[in-house]
Amino acid sequence: MDPTPSEIVHTAIDALLTVTAKAADDLRTFHDTVARARIGALPPLPRATVVTTERIIEHLSKVEQELREVLVALGLREPPG
Repeated sequence: MDPTPSEIVHTAIDALLTVTAKAADDLRTFHDTVARARIGALPPLPRATVVTTERIIEHLSKVEQELREVLVALGLREPPG
């Protein structure tokens, strides 16, 4: 028996909730680690790392926009910001 459209949506939402919870935990850990590192003296940052940092920022901005699109598609109010 094929899943109903409602079941497909609920499965997708459950998967999205799982992955965003994990990502939020990972990002919080990364944030806290980098914030602590900023307190001490940092070695020079290689250009490749700067480029990677810029790419991460671009990807996170795209993810944020796509998450907003999911909220709108679900008929939920888009969070401010």
